[in-house]
Amino acid sequence: DRQNPGSDLAAEAAAALAAASIVFRPTDSAYADTLLSNAEQLYDFADTYRGKYSDAIPNAQNFYNSWSGYEDELAWGASWLYEATGNVSYLQQAESVYQDQLGGLEQGWTINWDDKSYGAAVLLAQQTNSDRYQQDVEGWLNSWVEGRNGVQITDGGLRWISQWGSLRYAANTAFVAGVYADTVRDPKGEFGSLAETTTDYLLGNNPRNSSYVVGFGENSPLQPHHRASHGGTWGDFNSASPNENILYGALVGGPDKPNDFAYEDSRGNYITNEVALDYNAGLTGSLARMASVFGGTPLSTTELNALPGVAVVNII
Repeated sequence: DRQNPGSDLAAEAAAALAAASIVFRPTDSAYADTLLSNAEQLYDFADTYRGKYSDAIPNAQNFYNSWSGYEDELAWGASWLYEATGNVSYLQQAESVYQDQLGGLEQGWTINWDDKSYGAAVLLAQQTNSDRYQQDVEGWLNSWVEGRNGVQITDGGLRWISQWGSLRYAANTAFVAGVYADTVRDPKGEFGSLAETTTDYLLGNNPRNSSYVVGFGENSPLQPHHRASHGGTWGDFNSASPNENILYGALVGGPDKPNDFAYEDSRGNYITNEVALDYNAGLTGSLARMASVFGGTPLSTTELNALPGVAVVNII
């Protein structure tokens, strides 16, 4: 509410609804209008009553604190609203927040559940063709390509920046690098290459010859840190047996050091083997981009039903 605002939360929701309106516009314009109307109302609230959501909800601070503040979401939300509406006032707002309050990108970090400044910069680079945003994005991506500013490269080619859930950061960067390469520029071909080699690494092209996506590829994780996947009790939590339920498609945390073999497939190790929605966000986008570039055929219902623990119901 007005006394307890959450600009980051509201602007992020506005961005999601604005982006969704673009997707639905060709097939359901009425629904797209509803999404966009709500997006604009949310953004107006976020911009008018400024504050971090984790200040309004203190219980969130120990789990999902808004470390980056709310300015990144204000730029991100305005960029998506400009994309959805063509209203230049949203573009002006996005540029103003980005330039005056964000001031650029931290080159040794990346887009994640908390920090959307990288995504905003890519959108602004697309929308304005300005050298300012291209230089910011390419300076950041070059740190990942070359292994600078805190980005370390393992012998197998993984870009590593943080112990907890290291693969989510690699996947997020792969997705955005691919988007930038496809929609803005890729002068040396290195951004598209980073997107593709990183995704291949996650799927098993690495020194361990192991996929980090549950239920996919060779030697995929058997004990992801996930209650429903475990399916057992505290009494067998530390057993060596695989989880009872295969959590198909979940990306685990990955190596907890800049070493390809610093990984433990153990449900008790929440640093290397936890799964989360934000872990899969960038991976899903990167896989969608890979499919658009290289093609592929979705599994049929028969093939899906042949997977252990899967039952596909056709709804008519």
